[in-house]
Amino acid sequence: MQPMKFPIRSESHQLEELSERFFLDHLPNNWAAEKPANDYGVDLRVDLFEGRHATGLELLVQLKASKKSTAGESEVVRLKVATYNLLWKKLQVDMLVKFVESEKEAYWLLFKDIPNPPQDQESFTVHIPKANRLSSAPWQKVQQYVRSVTDRKLAAMRVREIEKQ
Repeated sequence: MQPMKFPIRSESHQLEELSERFFLDHLPNNWAAEKPANDYGVDLRVDLFEGRHATGLELLVQLKASKKSTAGESEVVRLKVATYNLLWKKLQVDMLVKFVESEKEAYWLLFKDIPNPPQDQESFTVHIPKANRLSSAPWQKVQQYVRSVTDRKLAAMRVREIEKQ
């Protein structure tokens, strides 16, 4: 009698889940993250809180993962130009995170620090400094940056509304 066959969980799915778990484990305890139903470049949407109080601030996260580290002072990520464009056009602040399984660490970079990619290519290379360890991320500074960007964008929208009147 033949043994029953069952689906196999791929290494890429396991690695993806490990990267998500690592990211969630290193967020401030009072922040909330959720996975959007449709993934068009946003792997996690993070709501930022101050104490127990909601702020209305959001951070969008694109997660990448690899089994081994990149040699040198930075982690290398291949990012689709279309994904970059989509995230760049969003009103929220965006963060790129690469989890490295062999190091049990992840590295992060805000999209504002990623140079604009050539639009005639499908993908491009992003270098995330290894100094940007997620395990020691300056979450308070990230929140301050998210607040400043959000405030500027909302102010610009309010000016446009006033000008329309």
